[in-house]
Amino acid sequence: MVAAATARWPTPFYLTAWEPIDLALRDLKQIVIQRPLRHWLSVKTQPLKPLLRRWAEAGWGAEVVSEYELRAAVAEGFKPEKILVNGVAKHTWLSRCLLPGLNVHVDSLTEASHIGSWASEFNWRLGLRLHVDEEFDPDEPQFGGQFGMTGSEASEALDLLRGRGLTVSGLHFHLRSNVDSADSFRRALSEAAQFCDSTNWRPVYIDTGGGLPDPGVTSNFDVAYLSDLGSAVDEFISKVGSVQEVWMEHGRFLTGCSAVLVLRVLDMKDRRECRYLICDGGRTNHALISDWESHPLCLLPEREGPNVLTTVSGPTCMAFDRLARLDLPNDVAIGDLVIWTHAGAYHLPWETRFSRGLCRVVWCRADEDLRLVRDEESFDDWWGQWP
Repeated sequence: MVAAATARWPTPFYLTAWEPIDLALRDLKQIVIQRPLRHWLSVKTQPLKPLLRRWAEAGWGAEVVSEYELRAAVAEGFKPEKILVNGVAKHTWLSRCLLPGLNVHVDSLTEASHIGSWASEFNWRLGLRLHVDEEFDPDEPQFGGQFGMTGSEASEALDLLRGRGLTVSGLHFHLRSNVDSADSFRRALSEAAQFCDSTNWRPVYIDTGGGLPDPGVTSNFDVAYLSDLGSAVDEFISKVGSVQEVWMEHGRFLTGCSAVLVLRVLDMKDRRECRYLICDGGRTNHALISDWESHPLCLLPEREGPNVLTTVSGPTCMAFDRLARLDLPNDVAIGDLVIWTHAGAYHLPWETRFSRGLCRVVWCRADEDLRLVRDEESFDDWWGQWP
């Protein structure tokens, strides 16, 4: 598919596909739970129009955390009852999106005080986002982060909403990205069960958020993780007794493998410390995630020369613009293609226009031809936005 796409469009571009997402959905069936399990598409992870449209056609739900994401979901055919609104400070923009039947998770006491009247008028299904001890900043674990409510805050929000005659149906938490094992979910679910007991509240659904890593990037991912996660959720269901449905929002697991970034080698420089390949795309514009993740990388055509330490660089005038540093064959040539894999999750939303516009996006499905779903940004698009 890369060869076919490069015959039609210049690099750089993202080549995106539906089939890897379908395979990831099948893998998630290894999460066996005694209640129905609903997977929500995390729109922020891969905000791609044909992907949203395909997901909506299947009748599944979209999880959004901003006004633009909510409007995109509606534009691509999601009914309000198939949209889950998460995130912080929603009270500042939800008044512009007052659709009947939305699912909304209250993140703070401030939100609870504002959202109550809208929830009543528009028949929203409400949940509470609980901040659990397992939720922390991976870089600085002493900081818990800005999301959700402590137990006392959530209890107060529950009383406030109930006092207005509203039903609070669900309990939600979201730990972080790349949660390393099901044990973290188990501890979070145990804390959530304790909260339910302390408030004498019995939610009808539990939303464990996202956090499953992309198996193609996380080398130590074990398939037992998925079955262990199902067991942890079942333990919560047995403790609480009222849960009728389980929700999850595993965006990275679903979409990480759904795209590749295709670049071309423009120049090469041999230095004492290593060889440098200078490509027409890189970290600064296209793959910010390469700052902390190493993704499998391949070449087209395949090369077989002796390996030499190589830095794969992008085209911007920044030392930061380094896609990878690894051993590559020494016969890589100007004009070769570099394929950066697992470029689905968070690559599109983290693109930049640093010194140039956004690149092309190509979409493919097994039952249709390759098609360009976003053209490269022209100079007029890039510069003409200014008055």
